[in-house]
Amino acid sequence: MGKSKAKAYKREGNFFMFHHEIFESDAFRSLDCTARSLLFELLRHYVPSSNEEVYLSVRNAASRLRVNKDTAGKAFSKLSDRGFIVLINHALWQQRLSRIWRLTWQPFKGREPTDDWRGYKKTEPKKRDSVSQRKGQTALEEAAKVDQ
Repeated sequence: MGKSKAKAYKREGNFFMFHHEIFESDAFRSLDCTARSLLFELLRHYVPSSNEEVYLSVRNAASRLRVNKDTAGKAFSKLSDRGFIVLINHALWQQRLSRIWRLTWQPFKGREPTDDWRGYKKTEPKKRDSVSQRKGQTALEEAAKVDQ
């Protein structure tokens, strides 16, 4: 039998990498879908050694993600809280200037990445106290009696 030769497919254009270490981190896993999508939009605008500052306004991000501007704003806050992005310069909408961001896992102006996302600690969900559990169990038992 002869070996089948698979056609080599070559894609044109630019691409970006996303490391498994970041993808599997507690910080990334704690993000909702909107914040994850925004992170990739920001990464799309990052150009190594050329334009390491990322320009993206809340309004423009909302348009690109097809969400409300308030939802986009919350996604920016989540990314900042988790340490994925740092605000370099505030927006001046009167002068039509967007915010400038730095991606913490990428080199910036000749400096090594700060990897602020590593400092994120996953918070444990609140445990219900035993009184609340007993009340809930009692309510379930009473509901079962009514059904009988």
